[in-house]
Formats: sequence, structure tokens, C-alpha cells
Amino acid sequence: MYKELYVKRLLWDKKLLIRNLPVYLVELLIILVRDGLAYFILIKMVLSNEIGIDSFVLYFAAISGFADWVGSIITNAGTINKTAYAVSDYRDFMELEEKHNRNEKRAYIEHIEKPCEIKLENLSYKYPKADNPTLKNINLTIRKGEKIAIVGLNGAGKTTLIKAICGLYTPTEGKVYINGRAMDEYNIEDYYMLFSAVFQDVNFLPFKISELVSNEESYKTDKAKVEDCLRKAGLWEKISACPDGMDSLYNRQINDNGVDFSGGEKLKLSFAKALYKDAPILILDEPTASLDPIAENRLYLSYASFTKNKTSIFISHRLASTRFCDRILFMEQGEITESGTHEELMKKKGKYYELFSIQAHYYKTKEDKQYENQG
Repeated sequence: MYKELYVKRLLWDKKLLIRNLPVYLVELLIILVRDGLAYFILIKMVLSNEIGIDSFVLYFAAISGFADWVGSIITNAGTINKTAYAVSDYRDFMELEEKHNRNEKRAYIEHIEKPCEIKLENLSYKYPKADNPTLKNINLTIRKGEKIAIVGLNGAGKTTLIKAICGLYTPTEGKVYINGRAMDEYNIEDYYMLFSAVFQDVNFLPFKISELVSNEESYKTDKAKVEDCLRKAGLWEKISACPDGMDSLYNRQINDNGVDFSGGEKLKLSFAKALYKDAPILILDEPTASLDPIAENRLYLSYASFTKNKTSIFISHRLASTRFCDRILFMEQGEITESGTHEELMKKKGKYYELFSIQAHYYKTKEDKQYENQG
């Protein structure tokens, strides 16, 4: 990490140096013209006996003093210019328009009606410098307490969609509503409290395991609740075996007695964190990608209890894992092209049916074979 940041700092210093190069060149040119011309005239006057040595010394000293004075002005101007460049990013940041109501008093969400309704209205998102939008004019209503599965090929826009819903991305066009209230009407900190999310890429700071789960300092952490969440996530057996239990520090590279996790265990820890937060909206982005089949099956069996009194969104590329959801949305090229239950989508024999058929040799049921034979 140090080496990576050091290289970035060198590149930043190089950028500043290039920006200040014109100042240095102007300073050099002024010194060359000013001193060169003045000394040339003085030497010529001495050689032609127009002035004596005493006058030469006097004029030389005067010119040197004047040169130092002018030089200090140029140097200070260069310093001011360099400093202005150094703080330009911070100044630009401070001048950004506040779009997330952070300056408003937080209302918190304890009294918000649960479970929540999510409504997307003409939602579009385009990544900076991208030629085409990743999300295209999506209109969708997720009912209170509904369990939604979003499926599709890689690059269809599934993760981008949920990050736009969570407020991590600001939609290029359209609105996101929670219980009829637009996202930009919430204080963003309150809005974030509405979601418990588990994303594919998970990283943790080198804190105590209990603090990572609770996202609070130890004295604010409910240890009994942490243990319950770790048990539900399937990670308690490993944590309880550590010398310090849930107070063990994460990351053995930084802490000699620390605990390291595999990819699947990191996902379980992130899931425990989402359970502890207990937000009214649960979002799982490929939660079984790093899990073994046994852990994956446990998650499916307990999914109903995890999502009780919650609105949930489940993203997966394994279509068999979505059949316990109330509705399945199939995304293609940034659009929702199919919507319905597994049985309804299989009867339509559209893109969902084609993709399911490709994967079917792993988990095809008799019912699915009947659909296929009817075709």
C-alpha cells in the first residue's frame, strides 16, 4: 500500500512540476536578460573609462540588490501559484453543489413505515466517458415485503441498478422513490440506513471482528447480537475457535494475532454485518459466488427468515437460486426485458428460458423437463 501511494505521490508531484514549469522558465529568462544586459553595460562603461572602479562596485551592488528584490517577487508568485495548484482539488470539492442534503438535520429512519416500497421512475445511468448508458429508462415498482430476484448475463447492468437504488450512484436521469419519497429528499446518511447490502467485492479494515459486524466501537456493540448474526451467517464456529473470539483482530498482515478469511468467509462476515444492521431493505449481490454448495444451500433455506418484514433484492447468475423469490426480473443491455415467477418465465420461453435451459443440466427438475417437452 505504501509503495502504491508513494508512486501516486510522485506522479502528483510531477504533475505540479509541469504546471509550474512556465513560472520557472519566465524567472530564468528575466534573470538572464536583466543581469546579462546590466553587467554588459557596466563592463563596457568601465572599459571606456566612463566610470571608475568605485562607481562600478556601487552600481553592481545596486543591481544585485534590485535583482534580489525582483527575484523574491517572482519566487513568491511562483509559490502562490504552486500552492494554488496543490489545493485546487480541495477547492473544487468544497465548491461542489450539495446534492444529498447533508447539511440538513437528520430525521433517522426508526419510524419509517416497514417494509418499504421501492419505485424507479424512468431511471437511467451512464458512466463518465461511456458512449452508451448502462441503465436505460427503467420503470419498476417493488412492493412492500416483496422478494425480488434480478438475473441476466454479465454486463446487463444488475449491480449498477442496485447501486443506483442504494444511492451509491446518482442516476443520470429519473428518480428513485422509497415509500413515495424521492431519494434526493432524504439526508443521504438517513437514506443509507435504509439498506443492508452485501456486494461481491468485500474489504474490511483491521478492527475487531465484533466491531466489523456492528460497525461500532466495542463499548457500543451488542455482543449477543453479534454472536447471533455470526451463527446465522455460518461463521461462528471459526470465530469462537479464535483465542480472543469475536474480539480477535482482522488481518494477520497487520496484526500478528489477527484472523484472515477466505473469499467465502469474507462474504459470510459481510452477511453477518448486514443482519446486524437489520435495515428494512436487504440487498444481496451474488451472495453465493464464493460459497461452497453446503453453505449456499444453508443460505437458501434460511433466506425466508432473513427477509421477514423486509423488502429484498437478490442478484444471482445461478437461475436455480432465484426460485424462492416472489418475482424474477431478467435484465439485458440495461433494460428489464422479462418479469414474472420462474414458472411464468419458463412458459414464455424467452431469454430467461434459454439461459435456464443452458444451466439446466445441473439442476433441471421434472417440471422444467415438461416445459421443454411441450416446446
